[in-house]
Amino acid sequence: MTREERMQLAHTPPAWMYEFDLGEGIVTPLLNPELRQVHRTRQDMILPALERCFPGGLRGLDCLDVACNEGYFSFLLHGQGARVRGIDVRPLNIERARAVQRIQGQDPGRLTFGVEDFLANQDPPDRYDLTLFLGLLYHLENPMGALRILHRITRRMCVVETQLTRQQAPVVSGWGQADKFLELPAALAIYREPDVEENRLAAHRGLSFIPNAAAVREMLGAAGFSRVEALAPPADANPQFLSQDRAVFLAFK
Repeated sequence: MTREERMQLAHTPPAWMYEFDLGEGIVTPLLNPELRQVHRTRQDMILPALERCFPGGLRGLDCLDVACNEGYFSFLLHGQGARVRGIDVRPLNIERARAVQRIQGQDPGRLTFGVEDFLANQDPPDRYDLTLFLGLLYHLENPMGALRILHRITRRMCVVETQLTRQQAPVVSGWGQADKFLELPAALAIYREPDVEENRLAAHRGLSFIPNAAAVREMLGAAGFSRVEALAPPADANPQFLSQDRAVFLAFK
């Protein structure tokens, strides 16, 4: 790809979710400067966890990066020797991921990208040693359906990163009798996203169910995962992680 073609790729709107070095000083522009620290925090939390949970490394393992966007974390897993499949529902994201792959020369035999609605996934059980589910759970109208698919296709571990609500106190609910009430620590907040058509980071269909931390644990357990671990953010993490507006969870099969 010529320098002019790389310049056109980098600077054709919309701006990018990730920064990629395309060579000769060409770097893809971020749509929001805060994303730089968000991605660094994700990386600083997830990569050490993978080293701990996969002490033999990722070489030769099969990985799926769900809602991979432009493929940044797919590239990271590929760089550690894994066989990686990145999927996203938006064609532009996959086109960009494939273009970056060609420019940077990642092995197409170990790294592939495809357009896919994850809720239509047909992979067989235990297909992937590791699955990534970053920044998607809270954008879904059917989050439990997605988590059940994740459990089915994950052989060992899934990494879930999500936005959270700040709800800590239990929600009180009636339960079938006038004098019977439940105190429910886990809850989902509903948000109707107003900019689905123009915002490629919004929910695909518009209605989002945002969990609190207790709900993430309950949902992953209900999906069938045997153990859930929340990762502590580093001291220099993005403020969203430090205030528990975002979090990373490990779900073990």
